[in-house]
Amino acid sequence: MTKQTNKPRITVAGGDGKNNRIRAERLEIDFGDGRRLLLSFPENGWSDLEIEADVPGDKAAVPIINMQPGACNVINLRIDIHHDLLPVETADSPRTPPMLNLAVQKALEGADRLNAPKKHQIRRWAQAALLRNVEAAVRLVGEAEGCELNKNYRGKDYATNVLTFPYSSEASDDAPLRGDLVLCVPVVTREANEQGKPLDAHFAHLVVHGMLHLQGFDHQGKNDAESMETRERDILRSLGYADPYA
Repeated sequence: MTKQTNKPRITVAGGDGKNNRIRAERLEIDFGDGRRLLLSFPENGWSDLEIEADVPGDKAAVPIINMQPGACNVINLRIDIHHDLLPVETADSPRTPPMLNLAVQKALEGADRLNAPKKHQIRRWAQAALLRNVEAAVRLVGEAEGCELNKNYRGKDYATNVLTFPYSSEASDDAPLRGDLVLCVPVVTREANEQGKPLDAHFAHLVVHGMLHLQGFDHQGKNDAESMETRERDILRSLGYADPYA
């Protein structure tokens, strides 16, 4: 007879795509540089989740957890280590980062589906380009749909790498900018191969490029193009990617 337990079931996903399930009361994540994150789970499996930062062996270090919303259902945590913290007399209130409400659609088959980026990658790239609150859908399509959309909306009878469809031009506290991005996976894959770029780097560039278009950036004039390209370079550098225009 299998013993029943209320301990939460944790699924650990490896880089090979395989999942392993365990039951645990506590999970320790060691970042290998002196930082450690401890997650304590409730006995009933559905309650508060206790998250604690730790720096074992360094009594002078104070671990600080910085938290930012990554999306409507995602929180990004970063652990910073401080030594000899001193009180401050005044402090400015931190700026609330812009929010991203993201949906990802995949209309793909075969190799195109295998080459498509994952939702968490798209979210990371799109979030890095945010200047304001945005509600966006990213649709990943094959060449036939990409060609049809480009022909219907731009009058060009071929599939292009990315199409941007903004639905609102101004955002308020209550209403984010809204729009869609369409990425044609076989075109992006072909371009990455022809240009000798890593596929994820090219996808990242096009997501950033499209998100900037949603937020009003353009490259029709020389000055506008230089400004937009500079911003793209800076964003991609922050994500760990090389200059896409080099």
